[in-house]
Amino acid sequence: MIARRPGPLPPLLQRFVFSWETMHTIISGRSAIDLSHLRMAGTGRQDAHDFLQRYGYDLDVASHQADVEGIRVEALGFVRGVLAHGLDGVHVPELFDTMPILDLLLLAAGQGRPGDTETVESRREFDLNMAWACAILRVMHTIAHAVNYFQDNYYREIRARILDRFVQQVRTAEDGSQYLHAKSFDVPLRRFEVKETKPLRSVVLKLLQKQENVAYDLFDHIGVRIIVDKPVDALFAVRALREEHTIMYPNIKPTRSRNTLLDLGAYDAHVRDCLLRYQSGELSELQTVEAVHSFVQQPSGTAQVEWNPYSSDKYNSIQFTCRQMIRFENPLFQRMNDAQVVARKHLQGDALAEMLATLSTAGIDPEIQFFFPYEVQVMDITSYEAATSGRAAYAEYKSRQVVSARQRVMPKVLELLNVPAIAPANNGGRTPSARRPFAPTGILPMATVEELQSLIASRELS
Repeated sequence: MIARRPGPLPPLLQRFVFSWETMHTIISGRSAIDLSHLRMAGTGRQDAHDFLQRYGYDLDVASHQADVEGIRVEALGFVRGVLAHGLDGVHVPELFDTMPILDLLLLAAGQGRPGDTETVESRREFDLNMAWACAILRVMHTIAHAVNYFQDNYYREIRARILDRFVQQVRTAEDGSQYLHAKSFDVPLRRFEVKETKPLRSVVLKLLQKQENVAYDLFDHIGVRIIVDKPVDALFAVRALREEHTIMYPNIKPTRSRNTLLDLGAYDAHVRDCLLRYQSGELSELQTVEAVHSFVQQPSGTAQVEWNPYSSDKYNSIQFTCRQMIRFENPLFQRMNDAQVVARKHLQGDALAEMLATLSTAGIDPEIQFFFPYEVQVMDITSYEAATSGRAAYAEYKSRQVVSARQRVMPKVLELLNVPAIAPANNGGRTPSARRPFAPTGILPMATVEELQSLIASRELS
């Protein structure tokens, strides 16, 4: 009989024991925020410091320390104001208000867990605090990826350039009605709406629904919605956008196109039938037009890509993501040139030569260029009105996102407190409204063409 070997495994054998949760985040497509708790290669303060440094924040650098503290405070506010809001008996302990980031990391990693000799109450209190620490860090991780977008100095100009194309194509008739102009035809519009700049909390909430959980996964920072009279008019609206080169079809992102409004194959067959009936003399030209526009069949089956599981099945539209080439003069290139002018004015000889060599623009591109994505939604007025009521209402859409985020960010907290993720119906855990009033759908605020033209001219769209 082989004698038992109590105690820890020898180093040679310990290497066969893997942290499978972290391995799955690397090689199996699992998100880091879905880990049960923080995993670090060590449990000391230096280990926590090194972990954070390699993540991207060196606490020995004052500006990095300030960034981390700002993210921590923002995350704490999000957990309290969005995720825990409206849940009875769910309150973030006050100790987290002043907890240093290294202590937060160590707590989330389980350092200091009471032993079996401690009371059940002390072990439960530790587990709950650890669960809160993990929830706060999950939100901090999401914010760390989201804030880069808000620090983008070019965003206002990008938004203005993209919307400028649409505003040029939307015309206003003498009676005040709007239409989408194209070379060969015009499409009457019932509404034209522009997406408001997302507040940080809205971006974080949306990122918490995504597997990759990074800001680069968001394609609707900028967006427009076009509402027409009938479903068939939506096709003509898309065609008008293409004919005027407002959108460039080679720059459409294929995996982001979605059509739940009109069955294109059935529509094509319907049009062919109507034209044959016209050619046979059965229908007049006007009757043919009316017959074509009466088509309302929606796509059937499950062929559509489910890239937003929180949208209602009442939300029928044509949606696609386009990318527009954006070009800017490189400010660094211009500053270096300006500095060279100053150097030539005040320096001479070797000093001038040395300074010009230092200020060389070699390797600095004079122009910055990149593709920026934006979303276009086209829908008929009936679908639009249906989307403003019932289960597709914006408040309910947002509530579904909040519930999902709660379950993902603070599952252990909810389990230990024995609280369901769904808040009472009287508040729904909704986030505060944005600066500008929302349209009935709540997704895209209403804006007149005149307002947009004024905003674009002033480059004050955010």
